[in-house]
Amino acid sequence: MERTTERFDTSTYYMERQGHEYQFEHYLRGKVRQFGGDNGSNYIEYARKDNSLFGTCKEYYNKTGTLKLVGKYYYNRFNAGIWKEYDENGYLIDEYDQDAPYKNYPWEKVEKFVKEELKLDLFDKNVSIRRYVSDKTNIPVWIIHYKVGSNIVSIKINANTGEIIKKGTNPIIK
Repeated sequence: MERTTERFDTSTYYMERQGHEYQFEHYLRGKVRQFGGDNGSNYIEYARKDNSLFGTCKEYYNKTGTLKLVGKYYYNRFNAGIWKEYDENGYLIDEYDQDAPYKNYPWEKVEKFVKEELKLDLFDKNVSIRRYVSDKTNIPVWIIHYKVGSNIVSIKINANTGEIIKKGTNPIIK
């Protein structure tokens, strides 16, 4: 049975935090942002290198400081890959494959479409990619938003078939 011994460093966190969070640069993980712990809430940590589209999210139990949940995320827009959940003693209790609904049209195809067909930079703050499984149809969907002049272009892709199911342009409301 898989087990983790990873713990949240509460002493450094409480000594170094400014307000309700602690931010620092780590040579392997990049920019790290930690928050939580107040009023019995769990500790949360996001870490991402500047030149990376994906980062790591971790949640730690408040009482024990042991790792509760760990996984990969895309720019705070969606969770990706295998997420692991541990009990307070560090034993693995569950795994979630966040990419499973999108296996027919995975991230790599979306990335290629955005870079090669739309000619967009994924690091551009005016480009946003999200995904979800529709409550009504149970179809996994990718949504791409990007700014063109004073408009926002939206493209919705069916992740089962890879076909564009909706494309539209709306003015930016100020």
